[in-house]
Amino acid sequence: MDLSAIAHTGGPVLIWRGPDFDRLDLTGPVVANWVNKGVGLFGDYDLGPDFTLFAPLPEGLHWRELVAILSVLLAGGRVVIAAEAPEEDFMAFVPFGHEGDDTVADADEVFVFNPPALALSTPVDTDFIDVNSAIRAYPDVTARRLEASGTLDIDGQVIDWMSTAGADGTRPQGLLVSNSTPLPGEWPRLLQHLLSGGEVLLTSRVDDARITDLADGLGVVHGTLGPWTK
Repeated sequence: MDLSAIAHTGGPVLIWRGPDFDRLDLTGPVVANWVNKGVGLFGDYDLGPDFTLFAPLPEGLHWRELVAILSVLLAGGRVVIAAEAPEEDFMAFVPFGHEGDDTVADADEVFVFNPPALALSTPVDTDFIDVNSAIRAYPDVTARRLEASGTLDIDGQVIDWMSTAGADGTRPQGLLVSNSTPLPGEWPRLLQHLLSGGEVLLTSRVDDARITDLADGLGVVHGTLGPWTK
């Protein structure tokens, strides 16, 4: 898997709805641009086989976290999604307000993003990296070869996120809905669906009634991820 399909997919593919009616619709090329920017950002911190990004996802999966995860996986790094930090050296990626959590206290660097859709910066001090501001300085394309050789570790389980079981090379049909965080076994489907140009609705801390309305308004639901089912 790489960015070749999604980079040429028109229309919204990554649809994010926040808890306070915050919203953002990202086209395929824009998602590809953000992933490339993430490769540039993490590349300044030696992104590669020895790079581990810890993402505890304390508020459910945000689109910025998904982009960061893709950046690391496609560029050959390691992503750990868990409640506890990894034992080896790691970088951490958290939403604003969680940079002081005990789980990231031992991180070499803490990348902090501001969740609101239009936030251009994150009000953190110099001990932390303001993702919203820093990532915009990197180009929309990367000279690095993205070989999708990274490792995805969720709760101590290594996930075969590059699995193409059931894929036929065409753009996935329908809307894939995730409320909160996908379960470990659902990550291959999420990443494959998105990178193939399929539509993904990401939301968190949203009640069942609103997510049902969102799904009905956006299109035919192809599948659901995480604790919510329609």
